Amino acid sequence: MRYDSIYFFEQKQSMKKINAAFSLIEILIGILIVSFVILAWFEALSAIGVWKIKLIEKSTIEKEAFFAGEKFFEMIKTWGTVDYEEYWNRYSSNTVYSSGHFLNKSGFWNFGRSGNPGTSVYWQKFYYCISGNWLANVLSGSWCLSNAVWRKNSNNLSMANTFQRFGQYEQQFIDYNSDYDNNSPLWDEDSDGNIVWDADDLFMWLWPQAFPNSTDVWELYLINWTGTERTFFRWNVWLDPDRPSWSVCTWTKIMTWTGCLWTIEFLKLQGRDWWFDHISWWSPDADGSQNDWIIDTWIIDPEFVSWWTTIIADSNITSYWQPIFPNSIHVKNVEFYTYPYKSLKYSFRDASDAVKMAPYVQIKITLQPSWQQKRKIKWSIPEVTFSSTIELTELNFD
Repeated sequence: MRYDSIYFFEQKQSMKKINAAFSLIEILIGILIVSFVILAWFEALSAIGVWKIKLIEKSTIEKEAFFAGEKFFEMIKTWGTVDYEEYWNRYSSNTVYSSGHFLNKSGFWNFGRSGNPGTSVYWQKFYYCISGNWLANVLSGSWCLSNAVWRKNSNNLSMANTFQRFGQYEQQFIDYNSDYDNNSPLWDEDSDGNIVWDADDLFMWLWPQAFPNSTDVWELYLINWTGTERTFFRWNVWLDPDRPSWSVCTWTKIMTWTGCLWTIEFLKLQGRDWWFDHISWWSPDADGSQNDWIIDTWIIDPEFVSWWTTIIADSNITSYWQPIFPNSIHVKNVEFYTYPYKSLKYSFRDASDAVKMAPYVQIKITLQPSWQQKRKIKWSIPEVTFSSTIELTELNFD
């Protein structure tokens, strides 16, 4: 065996080659590890960026939703109490529902039976309830709404499914022939030719309901504490202008298709003392019947039209409704549960616990981003649901 210097030199050179080979492998492995670390870091950074964008977009949409929702609730809190007159008008005239709100016209109390909204044919005024035996008839069926025997001033025609004048709901609580005598005519106690202002006129403080109890009333009607201003809220649907070409929209109570943009709209009316023909006191056609201190005419609030224009509220006012929520918010669903179902002001003799309460409304509302926002975002954003109970006071907040 060789152990000379040449041998040791050759061994040393061989070990250098081996050491050099391991160093190269280590370097390659190190580079690979570093590459994986850098790649993982970039992926984590990218994920953080995407998460941040999602969080910002979600926060923006939620802020818009909460702001619009709070605005909506604040409007309800400060704009009055339940407008039982309009509910009586709506549920006495027509309750066909479509596209998120009532489909058929109500006349907004400016029209009577056989009136023609959109024209100056306002037709009949009040009709009056006459029982002849008070509670025995009053508590039967729909009282004088659909029974001509218990009604005067309607040409003996049913008033069900017809327009009602402003103040007609209050008239339902008055029996203009409450006694049992057989005066002739039965409805005119003092024989002066007038149904009203007789000894047998009795405010019953009982009956009838303005809308079904504990159900979604679909639209919210409010009237201010002085009875001079009314505000209506409704759910309405449009084709979303930013919808994809493949999406469709079916206008029903519950949105089941993707091309719809639902919103909540409101409309304000102002009361005027212009008599039942709705002719202003400054008009050349005024006949002196105006200014009797009773509101009988409702016009579109000037803020919704030109201040120099007077528009009688009727069925042709769809364009005056204003949206509360921006186009970036899709109101997926809204429900209004209004209580009590009859006016406590006129019904204090009613012993039902469902009546003896201060007016309030329960609102359930679900909001989503509209296609305006969805087109910017490639991921799903959860819907936002609100539920609130609001007391409808008659106090003045102006």
